[in-house]
Amino acid sequence: MLHLSTVSLPLLLLLLAALVNAEVVNFHLCADTVDMCTIDQVRVEPCVQAERNAACHIRRRHPSKISFEFTPKFDADRLEATLGWVKSETEELPLVTMDREACKATPCPVRAGVQQTYTLTAPVEAKFPLSAYTIRWALTDPVTSKRCCFTHDIKVVR
Repeated sequence: MLHLSTVSLPLLLLLLAALVNAEVVNFHLCADTVDMCTIDQVRVEPCVQAERNAACHIRRRHPSKISFEFTPKFDADRLEATLGWVKSETEELPLVTMDREACKATPCPVRAGVQQTYTLTAPVEAKFPLSAYTIRWALTDPVTSKRCCFTHDIKVVR
């Protein structure tokens, strides 16, 4: 007969690993970021759809947490954060209620070659239309305009 603690610890670790991995989402680097920054991993919470490589279902009136590891290939004393809905390659509708001061969500100054994590809980307002979106996240040095940027898909649901 197996002892419960012998079976439950490996099972618990496996379940925890599955939960953490389920929130890692697919993303695409912005074209101007390839030589400026590396995005190592993007996580959205909650996002059970990530397990199926599907767009995260983001509920209105519920905050959504995003975090990502990035390694800039530039130095910057501070960064500005932007989040917007990608309408086309050249047109973006920004989320104006977002705090643009990225140093509140990641340590500043940033240094070339040093990986760090950006973490933010974003409000999803009731007025957001129910629809699927490609969104673009960017952390930009306001002095040089160099940035870390990526897109990923979400679906705003009830």
